[in-house]
Amino acid sequence: MKKAFITEQEQRHPIRRLHSWLKSLQSTVCFMQTGAHPDDETSRLLASLSLGQGAHVVYVNAVRGQGGQNALGPERGDALGYLRTEELITAMDLVRADLAWLAMSDDDPIRDFGFSKSAEQTFGHWGEEHSLRQMVKIVRLFKPDIMLPTFLDVPGQHGHHRAITQLTISAFSLAADTKQFPELNLESWQPNAVYLPAWGGGGGSYDDEVPPPNATHHVDTGDFDPVYGATLAQIGEWSRSCHATQGMGRQLVEDNWPVPLHQLNTASGTPFTSALTEAIPTTLGELAEFCDSTTGKQAAIRAHDLAAQTLEDFPKAAPLIANLCALQSELQTLAAEIAPLHRHRVRLKMTQTAMAMSDACQMQLAFTVSPELPVIDMPARATLSWHQADMAGVERVSAEWRDPAGAIKPAEFVAEVSDSKRQHLASETSFSGPSPMPLMTGWHGIAVPPATLHAELGFSVNGVRFTRPVMPDKPLTSQPELRATINPAKQLVNVNNPQNLNVQLAVVNVLGDPISPAISGTIKLAASEEVKIQRGTANPGSLHQHGTFTFDVKLQAGLTQGRLQVQALAGTNALLSSQTLTYPHIRSQTRFQPCVCDLALVDTASLDGIKVGWIDGGVDHAWFWTEQLGASVTFLSDDALLSGNLDGFDVIVSGVFAGATRPINAAMDRLKGWMDAGGRYVSQYHRPQDNWVSGRSAPYDLTPGSPSIRWRVTDAKAPVTILAPDHPLLTGPNKITKADFAGWEKERGLYFASSWDDAYTPLLAMSDAPEAPLHGSLLHAAYGSGGHVHCALNLFYQMDVLVPGAFRLFANLLHSPPR
Repeated sequence: MKKAFITEQEQRHPIRRLHSWLKSLQSTVCFMQTGAHPDDETSRLLASLSLGQGAHVVYVNAVRGQGGQNALGPERGDALGYLRTEELITAMDLVRADLAWLAMSDDDPIRDFGFSKSAEQTFGHWGEEHSLRQMVKIVRLFKPDIMLPTFLDVPGQHGHHRAITQLTISAFSLAADTKQFPELNLESWQPNAVYLPAWGGGGGSYDDEVPPPNATHHVDTGDFDPVYGATLAQIGEWSRSCHATQGMGRQLVEDNWPVPLHQLNTASGTPFTSALTEAIPTTLGELAEFCDSTTGKQAAIRAHDLAAQTLEDFPKAAPLIANLCALQSELQTLAAEIAPLHRHRVRLKMTQTAMAMSDACQMQLAFTVSPELPVIDMPARATLSWHQADMAGVERVSAEWRDPAGAIKPAEFVAEVSDSKRQHLASETSFSGPSPMPLMTGWHGIAVPPATLHAELGFSVNGVRFTRPVMPDKPLTSQPELRATINPAKQLVNVNNPQNLNVQLAVVNVLGDPISPAISGTIKLAASEEVKIQRGTANPGSLHQHGTFTFDVKLQAGLTQGRLQVQALAGTNALLSSQTLTYPHIRSQTRFQPCVCDLALVDTASLDGIKVGWIDGGVDHAWFWTEQLGASVTFLSDDALLSGNLDGFDVIVSGVFAGATRPINAAMDRLKGWMDAGGRYVSQYHRPQDNWVSGRSAPYDLTPGSPSIRWRVTDAKAPVTILAPDHPLLTGPNKITKADFAGWEKERGLYFASSWDDAYTPLLAMSDAPEAPLHGSLLHAAYGSGGHVHCALNLFYQMDVLVPGAFRLFANLLHSPPR
């Protein structure tokens, strides 16, 4: 495999980046699209407006994507939210767009709680007033001229999408109302126009009940960009493919894929039909109208001509650098003369000119921190380096920290003497505590200084001063001195026969220093009165960098179903565990969370003696809970599935989405023979696109419903009707009742079957109010001496969050008599 640093250097594409910044100098328009989830953006539209027309693009996203699916791996919840945040940052960087979040931190109530079907349901989680305040804040910060939500507010559409559309339309007017949210201390702002998508939201997931509005405008995306070597629509797909956890990205030919828009309202109330905006300055030259002085008017006109000239100069370095210097000087004059209402446009052009100049001078900036995970309150070194090209004449390079959250102790950047063409500024600092610096912050980009720790770089060329923000090369957080890992992190406890647990707590001093006896003596586990904890003797390693501590955890008799948590402490301070998230399409990052052992207390029969073959799709961990229930689990390779001996298995389970990557269809004839001889096949939920073919993906015809919004139950508290209370799957070994559906989180299930062969018996009915009941969540069919169970309830998720009833039902599904 090619080394990562080589790949990173190879893929810098400075000539593309330079050209995109020169394009940005041709327009003074700001376009803002709003969406609910990472991947909601209309990528080809953003590429066309940004890279094609030079507009400054801002994408506003509501949540971090914690409630979505993961096509790459097992990460769910907060871990998935971190991955999808980084995917969206990468996607927006590719089309030169700023990015802002309504969920400005990882504990914001604007959270991806799963699918919803109405804005009211969504605001019940997010808080409507809080959500509107956040949207107004972003509009006032970034001052867009044009706003566009991604989806329509119509029945059949995702409730998160509907909520964002409502917020966008409201903020179009309310951001200009000084009486609204005055505590934000931000200037009011009136966007010029708000549009709606003139396309439907139907497809595999959604099913708009109302047709889209007529198109008043179209944005073409078929222009071929010779610098990128692709059309703008194709570049949009490059951006879209960054959402790999959602399986995004498709191949497009070099055709035009126009984006239709419907003009909903304008600031004046008068429609306009030609351009997307009217009555605002769209180029630097048009800013002359907003200058009272001749000096300002002349500066605007000269700046306009110089901006156009830079594109003609491209890629010739010498004339380009000279004209960028002249442009920056004119912009500095214009900034002092322009009317305050439009001063932000000039300041943005100054920053964009600085971005272009740093690329024109081949500076190849790098900003690293050592160690990569600085320890709180310990020395850390930040290095900002650049390539000093012979022809560029870059001088007086300086940098200053910009620390919105107070993450570091004040420190200066100091130049280091070097004979190399790579020059350095270094800052000796330390990160403040007590908690790691958050990775999730409010916004990224250049129109507004980034909301997270960064540097402001200053440099001069030909006597002209430029300043620009520089972000660290990798997502930056800090870490505590002690890091811990607990084993087990999750454990199933059968309340009928609670066993004492042996819990191991591995503690490491990340500085490499010994763990002092004083600290060692304070390390403990804490829990409620239902748990008695006795500490064993720490191993000899506790006197060194690593220490392992053992604890005997005794559970009291008479436990009832529920959840318990055992927390690791050093004195009164919670110990933290870490998770490094690494995929090749994004930058790696490390997240921290409390080090705890979660216990699921369940009144259930065990699966002792049952042998399970597992067709893993790499998406869920239900196999882990199968082992916790007592079964023996063997992972089946493709070869084992297609030609191995299956006779030794009582049950074979296909994981969530497994059909997308595993040869289930090709193996179905073998599986049917195995079922005929007495085996039970259990398929967890699949999407239609997961290579599901009715009659080939199951022993009989069975079809997952599409669009999925019609075949899912999003209310985790939705009433459940047991259709076949005497069915063996519901009577033994655990008697399943409505009580087993209490305490569910996120949803009941998704991708319910929409049709099935008469051989199947539907066992449950449920629905979101006021919809008709769905019967395709749990189906069983006999096949010879065995049978097939199809389960579209998201039992794996419910088990991961320790819902007792999910374990009881899952045990029944797998409790096939030994063959």
